[in-house]
Amino acid sequence: MSLNKKLFLLLFVLIVAVLVGFILRFEGEVRRQSINDVGDRLSVALHAQLEREKEDALRIALVLSHNPLIVQALRKEEEDWDYAILDEAMEGLNKHTATLVRAQIITPEYAVFARSWDNAYAGMPLEDSRSDLDYFKTKKIPRVSIEVGRRLGIKATVPLFDGRQLAGFVEVLQFFDATTAFFREFGVDLYVLLDDAYYNTAVLMQNNMTIGSYIVANRGHNAAHLKTLERVDMKRLRQNRALRLENTVCFFEPMHNAEGKLLGAYVMVMDQEQMELLRAVNENLSIFINFSRRDLYDIVKKEALEEQIYRSRYDKALLYLKDTVPEEDKELFIQEAREMLESYSKEELIALILKHKNAKKIEGEIR
Repeated sequence: MSLNKKLFLLLFVLIVAVLVGFILRFEGEVRRQSINDVGDRLSVALHAQLEREKEDALRIALVLSHNPLIVQALRKEEEDWDYAILDEAMEGLNKHTATLVRAQIITPEYAVFARSWDNAYAGMPLEDSRSDLDYFKTKKIPRVSIEVGRRLGIKATVPLFDGRQLAGFVEVLQFFDATTAFFREFGVDLYVLLDDAYYNTAVLMQNNMTIGSYIVANRGHNAAHLKTLERVDMKRLRQNRALRLENTVCFFEPMHNAEGKLLGAYVMVMDQEQMELLRAVNENLSIFINFSRRDLYDIVKKEALEEQIYRSRYDKALLYLKDTVPEEDKELFIQEAREMLESYSKEELIALILKHKNAKKIEGEIR
């Protein structure tokens, strides 16, 4: 083989190696960025949805606290009367809410006085598991937070007064049912995980499913992905906040109570394909918050149809990152893009041009 041919072959191999390296680096960066983008959106959506659950619970607790019959029952120590009052009030509320609402009346001594869902535990002391109620020793304003009691949940607590004297508390409890259902509509499985350090406190959760050193708290979780989570290194997931396992992506969000104490985590699991659809919906992080569920479903469906104008996901990623290519790699990028676009028909190229012409990044201040 002549020297020129050897040099040509060497140069060809070098160019191919550079192109392959560039493509692999490019694809890896696209994948990491996609996961990070979706993780950011899920985090915003999760906290927004939890705030909705808190607001709903607090609103109902405040409504119940204005019922004068409850304070009268506490004053007369008529538990059966208070249970009947609660039962009647909650029956009306449950007719107009998507999830079952649970409420309870607690005495100033931190004992159960009455519960809307049963009256079997009247008189049961809560002092050992409800240290959060000590908040009302110095404050009189209502409180809503995620707390560990006999179960982990959202607790909206309103103090009741007989004159100036504390008569007890009315409390509404939520157990992440609405948030779990919200994410399920988008193909995201939510797992609310309590650190097993609270095993002795959360006595009603001791028979729940476990994942590593966590207890699964939400009852409406998808059992199908539990096997997936059992294979996940939870320590690594906690450190990286997101991990891809085969065709599944897991996201980690720490869970804190009102004092900022770490209680456990929220883990969201979804298929890779569904993640790509959600990533493509919109670059605006408020998409999960401001759109109704029906609107978001329609957008996801629309984006899935628009995906058809690309021959592959690589083609789409190549065009979307055209403005982020480093100066030293632009020549290789242009060559790669030109070769890719030459395989498209005239109609397909027009569709691509129109799509990218109308794609704009929205910037501004959230008020």
